[in-house]
Amino acid sequence: CGTLKGFILRVLPSGKKAYYVRYRTGEGKDVRERIGLVTNIEFADARAFAQSRLLAVGAPTESRRRVTSPRRASNLPKLQEFAERFIHEHVDVRLKRYSREKYRQLLRTAILPRFGKHRLDEITRADVIRWHGKLRETPYEANAALLLLSSIYGRAKEWDVVDATFTPPTRHVKKFPGKSRERFLSPEERVLLEEALERGLTLNRNEHGALRWESVAAIRILAHTGMRRGEVCDLTWPMVDWRHRCLRLPDSKTGKKAVPLSAAALDILRACQKRTKARGSRSTYVVPNKHGAAIRPSTLTATWIRIRDRLPGFERVRLHDLRHSAASDAINAGVPLAVVGKILGHRKPSTTARYAHISDKALAAGVELMGSAISANSRKKPRARRAKKKKQK
Repeated sequence: CGTLKGFILRVLPSGKKAYYVRYRTGEGKDVRERIGLVTNIEFADARAFAQSRLLAVGAPTESRRRVTSPRRASNLPKLQEFAERFIHEHVDVRLKRYSREKYRQLLRTAILPRFGKHRLDEITRADVIRWHGKLRETPYEANAALLLLSSIYGRAKEWDVVDATFTPPTRHVKKFPGKSRERFLSPEERVLLEEALERGLTLNRNEHGALRWESVAAIRILAHTGMRRGEVCDLTWPMVDWRHRCLRLPDSKTGKKAVPLSAAALDILRACQKRTKARGSRSTYVVPNKHGAAIRPSTLTATWIRIRDRLPGFERVRLHDLRHSAASDAINAGVPLAVVGKILGHRKPSTTARYAHISDKALAAGVELMGSAISANSRKKPRARRAKKKKQK
C-alpha cells in the first residue's frame, strides 16, 4: 500500500479486502498482523498503525500499549474497575431505568469480556477497531457498545483519572452505517395482534400461549398512545389525569410531558383500574407485576417476542414499532406532523420529521382521490338546458 514497505492490502477468499502489516521480530520470526477490513478502518488510520508497528519492530506486543505518562502508567485502573465506578457514580445517578439496564448488559456481554482486564491506557484504537469489527453481525448493538466505551473514557477524563492530553482509543472509530429499523403495522396486522392478545387472555395460565393481563394491558396502552416501553412500565395511577384525558409523566426520556388519551386508551385504563380493585391490590402501578412492583421492560419485551413469534409476518416487528405505528396511523388520518410530535413527546421537530415521508404519501393519496373525482366529474355530460317557453300574451 503506497510507499510504506510492509503495509499490505490483501484480498481475502471471501472477496473482502483487509489491511495487514508485515515485519520480522528480533528473533527472526516473520509476522503478518491483520489491522482490519477496508470497510471498518480508514486508509490513513491503517497506514498510521502499520507505521507505528514497523517503527517498533521486535516488540510488537509492547508497542501496542499506550502510556500517558510515567507517573500514571502503573496507577491507572483496569477497565473493569473503572466501569464499576462509572456505573455507580454516573449511570445509576443520571440515567433512566431502561438505560441503566442496557448499559449493564452491554458491559457484561460486549465490553468487559474483551477489555475488562486491561488498564485504561493499554487499550489502543486498533484494538477497538478489531473488536468493533467482530460485532458486525449486530451493527446496532456494536455501535451502542462503542458509544458506551467512549462515554466511559469521557468520564475518565472528566474525573481526572487520565491526563487531559490522553486520546481515547474510541476516537475516530467509524460506526457501522445505520439501517432504518422502523416497521409500521397495517390495519390487518393490528387485527391479528389484538386477536392474539385476546386469545392469550382466555387460556389457562399453564397452557401454551397464555398471557398475563398486565402484559396485555401494557402492550395495548403502548399501541394506543405511542408511549415508550419504559414509560408504560413506570406508569402509576397518580399520573392519570382523568379530567383532562391525559397522562402526566414527570420524568420521561425527554423530560416532563403530557400524553393525550383517546377514548379507547381511557377504556383500557378503566379496565386496568377495575382489575386492580377486584384483586384488592394496593399497588400504585397501572400494570404491576404479581408482586405489585413495576414490570421490568425486559420482561415486557420477552412477552412481546413470544406473541410476535406466533404471528405470520411479525418476525421483524419490535415492541418499539408499535410507537412508530401509532405515529403512522395518526399521520395517515390527517394529523399534522407538529401535533404528532406533541403526542409522542418529541423535543425536537427533526425527530418527528422522520415520518414526513408518510405524510407525503398520505398527501399524494389525497391528491389522487381529488384528481379521480375531478376526472370523473369532467367526463359527465352536461345536461342540456331546457328552452324557456315564451309566455303567451
